[in-house]
This record gives sequence, C-alpha cells and structure tokens, in this order.
Amino acid sequence: MIFKSKELVNVPERGEMPVWSVDTDTQTVTHVHPKTFKTEEHRFFRDYIRYHLHYSEEENPERLQKLVDNGEIFQYLSDLDNRVFDALDSQEELLKANSREFQEAHEKGDIVTECAIGNLLQQQARESVFEAMIYV
Repeated sequence: MIFKSKELVNVPERGEMPVWSVDTDTQTVTHVHPKTFKTEEHRFFRDYIRYHLHYSEEENPERLQKLVDNGEIFQYLSDLDNRVFDALDSQEELLKANSREFQEAHEKGDIVTECAIGNLLQQQARESVFEAMIYV
C-alpha cells in the first residue's frame, strides 16, 4: 500500500505528485523537493522495517499517514532501523553472556554447538525486541 502526503507539487512533465510517500510493500520512501522537483528515493532493506510498516498499515494507518503528511516518515524509519539494530545486538550479547551452555561450548571450541545455541539466542532476542519495538 502507498501512503501519500496531502501536500502535492506540480512537477513539469510528470504532473501532480505527493511531496512525501511511503510504499509499505517495497519499503521505499519517496520525497519530491517542492522547489527543485528533484525526486529522492530511500529504500529500507531490513525485514523488521517491513514488519513494522505492515503492522502499522493494519493496526494504525492514521499514525503512518500523519508521519507521511508531516514529512517525518524517512527520519522515523531511519531512527527505528538504528534503534532496533542496536537493541537486537545488545539483547543477543546479553543472552549469550548469561547462557552457561553457550559459554561452555565457546570455551570448548565446539563451534557447531556454539552456533546452534547462538542462533537460538538470536531468535529469542528478535522475539523480545520485535514485541517491544516493531509490533507497537
């Protein structure tokens, strides 16, 4: 779904275009500069941005539309991307530090077990961070 700002700009040879828009399917934010008519596209690649956009589209489309109308959508998604990335990293490291099984596998050099436990802890980190930051 594409959310378009109420503010429009008349771009030569292209007609009326929204100043801001976000495509929740392609995770793309588009901005048309009203004075220069230059178009900028920013695409977000992380899966959790897609999850958040689709969740917001279903659960709170008014908030998403307001971010687009106010020209805040790009900064909002950029900040969310950075905060979630950092939170995932921190949570995963915390879980690894508190896992006796992970520490033992690491100390023994048992890479297979260490990776298996690490993947499980990474998934646990994703679940808790997503619940707190993505599905809100």
